[in-house]
Amino acid sequence: MKIIYITQHFPPEIGAAPARAYDLSYYLGKLGHNVTIITAFPNHETNFGIFKKETMDHVNVYRMFRMKDTKQSALRRLMNYFSFTFSSFIGGIFVQKPDIVYATTPQLFQTFSGWLLSKWHRAKFVLEVRDLWVDFAEILGQFKNKKLLNLARKLEKFLYKKADLIVVVTNGYKDRLVSEGIPEEKIIVIPNGVNPALLNDTYANYKDIKTEYNLQNKRVILYSGNIGSAQGLETVIQAAIKLKDNSDYIFLFIGEGVEKKRLKELAEQNQLSNVRFIDQIPKDELISYYKAADIGIVSLKKHPLFSITIPSKMFDYLSMSIPVLIGVDGEARQIIEKLNGGFFFEPENADDFIRALFNAFENEAELKRMRKNLKERLLAHYNREMFAKKLSDHIELLHKKKERGNA
Repeated sequence: MKIIYITQHFPPEIGAAPARAYDLSYYLGKLGHNVTIITAFPNHETNFGIFKKETMDHVNVYRMFRMKDTKQSALRRLMNYFSFTFSSFIGGIFVQKPDIVYATTPQLFQTFSGWLLSKWHRAKFVLEVRDLWVDFAEILGQFKNKKLLNLARKLEKFLYKKADLIVVVTNGYKDRLVSEGIPEEKIIVIPNGVNPALLNDTYANYKDIKTEYNLQNKRVILYSGNIGSAQGLETVIQAAIKLKDNSDYIFLFIGEGVEKKRLKELAEQNQLSNVRFIDQIPKDELISYYKAADIGIVSLKKHPLFSITIPSKMFDYLSMSIPVLIGVDGEARQIIEKLNGGFFFEPENADDFIRALFNAFENEAELKRMRKNLKERLLAHYNREMFAKKLSDHIELLHKKKERGNA
């Protein structure tokens, strides 16, 4: 089948959204589907055009114009969202008639472009809900304009109603949509996971980070990802303050985000020699830091909505055989416990974080056993090639229903 896949973020950008979009589109292509990605020029590029067509691993990629997001104002972010929403629709018009238009959130507005394109091409519309974007924007204070939030919520409900199939990433999201009146039979769960092609140990060019940063004989606790308002990372800084006289532990933060400046200032004010911030780096270079890490941090703020959220960075750590300190209750915690892949701490509780940290290192033999075969346990349950097959089966069924209706 011919599929248009709309996602604002796609490699070479780094993060959960581009990784998921790449993996699913790649494996859908391997299953015989003709996939065209409609995406934006990478946000880190300062020189970009109106349109660029390229091919990436047998997937057609259309890069469309967008206003650059400076991450410094809500207005600029909205301009970034709306410009891509408009340009993705224009680009989609010129794609050969698809059978399926697949559009992912966040952000929400690009999925409206997806719905419009499905009407234009008379194709089936598949809506992917990667997070409850409007709810999160409200509780995190990202958009304080109530009128705008209400309009976004109405758009969200409209898209739920119009979608022929809704793909969610957690069972909790499915339950929430069903509670809002969305028919259960049109919702499927395709979790995040790992690309099996990337699970190998042949990293010939990785650097010795412990030597480079003089961290020999240190316990390296790594956080890699978005340093945003949702992550609740001040808890880790508060724990580092309590441990500032303990020379055994070093906390590495890698990434960017709206909270990074404030957290760096907090660390500097407390003269923390056990905390280091490193700017965002390409994913292939991250491997060196994963190799150096003794344990990874997965953290979100303490809020009921986050209990039905599964942070994708959890899978990144596990895929490198790194156990995690999981500060997210609910489904994420259950996955870690099922895979025997880490230790839970209460979100936004620095003392409990320290308790979990000490517990992790009290028994080196247990930590070693935890690492053993962790990749295999992960791959058995959260394999993106397997998930792409499940998605393929559902969209093929959707297409057959359309054909029977046209018969």
